[in-house]
Amino acid sequence: MKPELVLLREYAKKYAQLALSESNLKRPDQYRKLNSLEMVKPPILVFEVPWGELEDQKELKLECETDLYRGIERAIKRTLYQFKNFEGDYAIHPYYKVKIRTKSTGIGLNVEEVKINSTTGTDISAHEYHDVLPDEDSLENITMPTMETDNEATQRALEAAHEVFDGIMDVGLGGYQFYFNMWDELPRYHGVEKCLIDIYDRPEFMHKMMKRFTDYHEEIINLYEKLNILETDAYYLHCTPACTYELPVKDITKEKVSAKDVWGRGMAQIFAVVSPDMHKEFDIGYMKRLFDRCGLTYYGCCEPLDKKIDILREFTNLRRISITPWADADVAADAMGDKYVLSAKSNPAYVSQPVFDPQPVIEETKKILLGCKRNNTPCEFILKDISTINRNQNHLTQWVKTVSDTIDRYW
Repeated sequence: MKPELVLLREYAKKYAQLALSESNLKRPDQYRKLNSLEMVKPPILVFEVPWGELEDQKELKLECETDLYRGIERAIKRTLYQFKNFEGDYAIHPYYKVKIRTKSTGIGLNVEEVKINSTTGTDISAHEYHDVLPDEDSLENITMPTMETDNEATQRALEAAHEVFDGIMDVGLGGYQFYFNMWDELPRYHGVEKCLIDIYDRPEFMHKMMKRFTDYHEEIINLYEKLNILETDAYYLHCTPACTYELPVKDITKEKVSAKDVWGRGMAQIFAVVSPDMHKEFDIGYMKRLFDRCGLTYYGCCEPLDKKIDILREFTNLRRISITPWADADVAADAMGDKYVLSAKSNPAYVSQPVFDPQPVIEETKKILLGCKRNNTPCEFILKDISTINRNQNHLTQWVKTVSDTIDRYW
């Protein structure tokens, strides 16, 4: 056995101890109760960590040289680090999941941009997008995707995982989730400013563009169903709990998985600055086409939705709504009542300062808690979109502790 594999298996044993622990195995039930709209104690989760700021930490330094081993090592070490320093209510599967590899032709467009990369190891960068969809003729360049599973690549990844985990814990295959973010995609090809101007100046053109992108996503649904690669054991859906008693809707050991067995996820982030009527006209109807295919759905990301809950009622299977730091959680909870999970996105600016100050975190968390309690609205606290922690992991530790203490006091 290669020395790097011997070493990696030792880390795998530590990972398995966490994965198979009683506390970890219990957590998905908390998620399921939350997604059943029970008023359970709100879970606390941290995602999208700027790992690049922590690369000098001894526990995170990679020691393997083989690429496939290195990917597993990175996943294991980051998980161990998170459980040690900012665990919250984070849970991992009781088996190591290998994602099915695929090959796809994509949408037929190339992003043309000026990009300034982050220096903190996050995916958050600055972009200036150039318009590659200037007119109706250019919409013909949008192609419907084809897709196939890459069995050889999947098998290689599975074999590497088995080498690491056999005799320690099980290995399983993971599939794909739906992520309908047309209003993240359109600006990449048409420009943010042009999208916002053209929904006013050229509404017919933007409707045609939106229809093409919606057609593309509907074909993705068809392909995932055809290839039978949908994820039916997801713990998270874009950083929020996905476990539910309601999905899948059938015995998937006997019947093929369909979109009705899984979650759908949608958003329209640049519509933070448009009216409810415009938001409804240019997104909700198109999103409903896609959401209606799914079992349960989750809407919203960084766009404030506190004053737009009414238009979201168009989605008959909507279960959770994202409420950002720029939204009024009181207003949102009052409109949502006990019909949806309020996914509270805590302000990541509070972990970015040179010195962590718990007071604004307490005030933010308290307001959300009291509003949700008053309206019987199930909720959760998610810290994500973290551009920087000022190279201080303790900020995340303190954030988790502060939110946890505040929940204990006010829930």
